[in-house]
Amino acid sequence: MNTVSASPHISNPSQSTRRIMIDVLIALFPCIVCATVFYGYHVLINLVTCLIFCCGTELLYGVIIGKTRTKESLKQSSVFDLSFAVTAVILTLNLPAVMPVNNWGMNVYSSAGTIVFGFDTVVLCALGSIFAIALVKMLFGGIGRNFANPACTGRIFLFIAFGGAGAFNLTSSLFGNGMAATGATWLGTKQIVTGSMLLDMFLGNTATAAVGETCVIAVLIGYVYLSIRRVIDARVPLITIGAFALFIFLFDIAPSGADGEQMFMSLAAHVMSGGLLFGSVFMATDYATSPNTFTGNVVFAVGIGLLTALIRAFGSFPEGFSFALLIMNLAVPLLDKYITPKPFGYIKPSKRDKDKTSATTGKAVGNE
Repeated sequence: MNTVSASPHISNPSQSTRRIMIDVLIALFPCIVCATVFYGYHVLINLVTCLIFCCGTELLYGVIIGKTRTKESLKQSSVFDLSFAVTAVILTLNLPAVMPVNNWGMNVYSSAGTIVFGFDTVVLCALGSIFAIALVKMLFGGIGRNFANPACTGRIFLFIAFGGAGAFNLTSSLFGNGMAATGATWLGTKQIVTGSMLLDMFLGNTATAAVGETCVIAVLIGYVYLSIRRVIDARVPLITIGAFALFIFLFDIAPSGADGEQMFMSLAAHVMSGGLLFGSVFMATDYATSPNTFTGNVVFAVGIGLLTALIRAFGSFPEGFSFALLIMNLAVPLLDKYITPKPFGYIKPSKRDKDKTSATTGKAVGNE
């Protein structure tokens, strides 16, 4: 017996999983280019490592569970929808350019003391990729069934496991000056914001613990492309950023007692620093780990903004988007349970129809 899904039966080849993943990869390309320009060839090494291990892990998982042991099944493997590539690119952009681990000593240094090749970084990229694909994506049934964003959880795993060993020390821009040259981000210092600082943040010329989250121009290009292609709901990133801006103003900026101009500049610095913009566009809009309804997405986005602001204002970490996203990912099943979509073709009954139904029901009950 064949099982047929509920109508309407609409097929749109332009919105296939593979086509959507290609669009996301195109949108991420400016971030990869800018990250490479500002932080060097290490970004490309990390990208290749993440691509190899994300792809290899997904293929190996399919072989182990017996789904990709023939040529035909291999051609139908989930690897060919390119979702592994999206995870690899986003994970790469969520990591520093180099991640030297204390006491490992697995790096090649130049005479000037800079890292020429980081074996530590390659190992950590491999571990993060395996964790993201095997434990977060494939263990729960593959694409569309994962409970959280794989790249986000891969970053959190590496941060918790190796952050204390120095792996997430900040990487300065190759063209850094001022704040960038010191290796400190604005979120870690909260110093007085100047126009040149905001310009550096906008361009991406700052120190960072994640190479893809700095260049605002690249993120905006990706946002516009995905919105035009209707791959994402353009409102969700705006709601996330707007909610964050409101809460960080109430929790951190207003109590500081700064003048009006400095309040505005601090608010702009908060928005452009850390992973808020990048995560709002490329991670909070993930189909599998966000609610099914627009109302649910509003609650989801506001929750991310609120938690990020709380962590930045009162937490021990200067940046909290990844943790906020993971927490709200875990809340998505609850949101989908209580915020349900209207059935297709549903028309809200008028008050007269309700009264007529109530009268008919009451009469029937009385006759019994």
